[in-house]
Amino acid sequence: MGIKFWVVRSIKVFLSIFVILIIIEQLKGHDIQNAVMFSLLWSFLSTLVFISSRVYQSRKGVVCTLCNDTPEQKTKTKN
Repeated sequence: MGIKFWVVRSIKVFLSIFVILIIIEQLKGHDIQNAVMFSLLWSFLSTLVFISSRVYQSRKGVVCTLCNDTPEQKTKTKN
């Protein structure tokens, strides 16, 4: 998997976590500045852990049967 794959995946994960957290923080009644800072921090940390674990698993050859989204897996399942 190339660098483009991991960059796109990182952006998708970061943005989805950020949006979820900002909505939750706003529903909890926190002001926007604190909500944004909290969401940025935890989105970054969550993305870092998620991507690191996926890179580690892909290098070890462990495939996620639930995900089925890695390019190598898609080509193998089509045949």
